[in-house]
Amino acid sequence: MGGLIPEEIIENIRLRTDIVQIISDYVTLRKKGRNYLGFCPFHRESDPSFTVTPDKQVFHCFGCNAGGNVFKFIMLQHNLSFPEAVKMLGEKVGVDVPDRYSPQVRERLRREEKAWQINALARDFYQNVLLQYSEAAMARDYIASRGITADIIKDFGLGYAPAAWDTLIKFMRSKGISVSDLLKVGLAVSGDHRAYDRFRSRLMFPITDARGRVVGFGGRVLGEGLPKYLNTAETDFFSKGKILYGLNRARQAIRDMGYVIITEGYMDTIAAHQFGMTNTVASLGTSMSREHGQLLMNYTREVIIAYDADAAGVAAAERGLDILQELGFRVRVLSLPEGKDPDEFLRARGLDQWRQQVENATPLVEFKIQRALAKYQNGPLFRDAVLEEVLPALATMSGELEKNEAIRMVAARLFTSYHVVAEQLQRFTNNNRKNTTTPDKIAKIKHNINNKIINADFGKKAEYGLMRLILEDKKLIDTVASALPGNFFQDEFCREIYTKILALYKRSYSYALSAVLDYLEEEYQKKLSAMLMEPIPGENPDVMVHAYIDAIKRRQLQEKRRQLQDALAIAEKAGDDEEIIRILREIGFTDQTLKGGEMLQ
Repeated sequence: MGGLIPEEIIENIRLRTDIVQIISDYVTLRKKGRNYLGFCPFHRESDPSFTVTPDKQVFHCFGCNAGGNVFKFIMLQHNLSFPEAVKMLGEKVGVDVPDRYSPQVRERLRREEKAWQINALARDFYQNVLLQYSEAAMARDYIASRGITADIIKDFGLGYAPAAWDTLIKFMRSKGISVSDLLKVGLAVSGDHRAYDRFRSRLMFPITDARGRVVGFGGRVLGEGLPKYLNTAETDFFSKGKILYGLNRARQAIRDMGYVIITEGYMDTIAAHQFGMTNTVASLGTSMSREHGQLLMNYTREVIIAYDADAAGVAAAERGLDILQELGFRVRVLSLPEGKDPDEFLRARGLDQWRQQVENATPLVEFKIQRALAKYQNGPLFRDAVLEEVLPALATMSGELEKNEAIRMVAARLFTSYHVVAEQLQRFTNNNRKNTTTPDKIAKIKHNINNKIINADFGKKAEYGLMRLILEDKKLIDTVASALPGNFFQDEFCREIYTKILALYKRSYSYALSAVLDYLEEEYQKKLSAMLMEPIPGENPDVMVHAYIDAIKRRQLQEKRRQLQDALAIAEKAGDDEEIIRILREIGFTDQTLKGGEMLQ
């Protein structure tokens, strides 16, 4: 697929690339529902039939049938090979793609892969301690007191680090992992006489990157002791300024809901997810960085900061707000009453009141002026001092209507005129001019994406329906694989897609729907991109998936009966009475199952 380009680099580019943003450089797109529509760049057409789906990061033209992911679009647009397209996109998003896979690159990627494996092993160890060890009883009681469910413990990989100085080191040695390796990934610390576990007597929070790989840990002390929270030290494999806690679990919800909520710590994000606000991530107690913003740009341009209401939390929010606003995000600030943090507020007030707080979050400019007015009060030159703090936020607002409303609000708060603030803003922008992107022009499209592909027996319909549901929700892969072992698909297309899905899913950190397209031939890329544009079959996916599984099991039983019938004919011809009786019994049992459905569940 990528030739000499490491998969790590390809996935990093995929993660940083927004297909809508890339294609908008070539095609005028108009948002319609969850998709973007425009005229196809690959053939002449009078009515637009080119569709881009951001949540799946794929495109498809219903006129010429071109389709694929962002790499495929660049390949078609510029007549490039896959490695050339990867390199071109890498340059756009700031990821270096080496011309040759050098020994140095190979060694770095080998070390990173090993670090992820060690951290994943540590996560499993800590979770086993939490669930099984008697000394973790206090941690289990603490988790219960915070209302954390067993599902959340599993989903977020929560664990407990034992009190002994070298429990993890001993465990890792039994798995062939050296102390030197643990020192490199930050799980051990070098002492005066010997190395020891970095985390001891702490509730453990595995920290994953956006692809779900464990890159570090946070540990919360439960009794006396400082610091209250201890993170993995900065290493070659872990940097707090480049990670958002929970992003791997929140990505799709952020896209679906159109905005992201950023909290300060682990428990705030975990509580939000448990209450159903799964578009929530945490900045690990640090102010938002440019790297954080670039991560989020793939999913949304609207941010709500929900830091703790104490002075330190607000100050941390302000430092990050400037960066996000500069990057083009629409930023609001959620200031919770009574000094509560998000976790406390959710547990005390519930989801409905939390949603009200989110809806009423303060726009950035208003938040800035509130802070500035409180800071300078009515002292001398207070108006100039307040404007100095507010103008940068005004200048980076992209919408003219929104900007005009903000100017009026600032003018009213400062008891001056709109024109005074507007003139000050003009002077400021003249000295700090920034390029802004122009909005897409409007294009209309009319096409019907129903009634595709299938006019066949119920088994084939079930295969395509089941494949569509698997593509929509990767959590169904386990459900389907346990109910129908092996690659049960008879349709050649579905069989090939399922093979690729299972291969990628086993390497869970690299599973992405758009990545499946990289492994397919041209014909199947087109067919898959078309399938991804279709509506989900039925109104209840949970009911449908089991109905499709039952239909495929029924088909398997019918095929088994046909084989038994053929075997019966052979046995009768051979005069093998014992075999005839055995086959007849099996046919009878199969018929009974088909009639009653006992084995279909």
